[in-house]
Amino acid sequence: MQVKGGDKDYKIIRLKNSIFIFIFFISISVYSQNTEFTMTGEYQGKNIYVQNPLSADKINFCTDEVYLNEKLLNRSPKTSAFEIDLSHLAIGDPVFIKIVHKDGCKPKVINPQVIRSKSSFRFFNTVADALSIHWSTVGELPFGKFYLEHYRNKNWVNIQTISGKGSFDSNQYNLKPEHHTGDNKYRVKYVQSDGKMFFSQVFSYFNDVEPISFYPTQVVDRITLSRSTEYSVVDSYGNQIAKGKGKEIALSNLKAGLYYLYVDNREEKFVKK
Repeated sequence: MQVKGGDKDYKIIRLKNSIFIFIFFISISVYSQNTEFTMTGEYQGKNIYVQNPLSADKINFCTDEVYLNEKLLNRSPKTSAFEIDLSHLAIGDPVFIKIVHKDGCKPKVINPQVIRSKSSFRFFNTVADALSIHWSTVGELPFGKFYLEHYRNKNWVNIQTISGKGSFDSNQYNLKPEHHTGDNKYRVKYVQSDGKMFFSQVFSYFNDVEPISFYPTQVVDRITLSRSTEYSVVDSYGNQIAKGKGKEIALSNLKAGLYYLYVDNREEKFVKK
C-alpha cells in the first residue's frame, strides 16, 4: 500500500491510531468491575464443581480468578463449567475458596456440601460501625487466634491479631476501628490451634469524613497530612521507602525523583526536589 504525503503523514496516522488504542484501554479499565464470593469448609475427599455462565456482555465468561487458601489457581477460565482440584489436600484440611467474578453475573458452586465443615465453630453478628468492629462466635477451641483484616490498596491487610477466648459457648469481641475515607471492607480470620482456618463473611462500613489531604507535591524535606493516619511511601520501582503513622513524613534523605504516597486507601504522586 502506498502512503501519501511521505513519512510525516504516516507518522501522524500512527500517532492517531496510538491515541485511539490508548483511549480504548482507558475506557476498559474505568468501566471494568468485579466482585467476589467465598466458601469455607474442610476437605472431605471430593473436588468442587462450578458453573461459569457468560457475563453481561454475552461474550466473556463470568469468572475472573479462582483462589484456594489465598493462592491463585485459575485465571479467566474460558469454559461454562470448571473443577476446583482439592486432591492435594489431606482429609480434614481447611478449605477457603474465593471466586472473583464480573459484576452482573455470578458463578454457581454445584456441590457445596462436599466441603461443609464438621467443626462446630461459627462466626455470627460480624458488624462494623463508627466506634467499633465486633463479632461473636460459638464452638471455639482453646488457644485459637483471630486476625482482623482490612481491604486496603487492593489487598487484604492484617491490622490486628488477638487471642481467642476459647469458650465452646458464645464469645464476643470488640476492636477499635481505623476506618479510611469512604467504603471500608473487613473480614475476620480464625485459626485454631490445630491449624484449621475459618473466615467470616466480608462486612462493610462507609466512613463519611473529609478525605485526607497532603502538601506539598514538590517536596523539600517533609510531607504534612491533614490528620494523623497510616501511610507508606514507594519509589518508582515499587520499593517501599517509608512506612508509619502520623501527620508528618520526614523525607529529607530521599534522592530527587518521582515517588508515590499511599494514604487513606489511595495512591498519590509527589516529586522530591
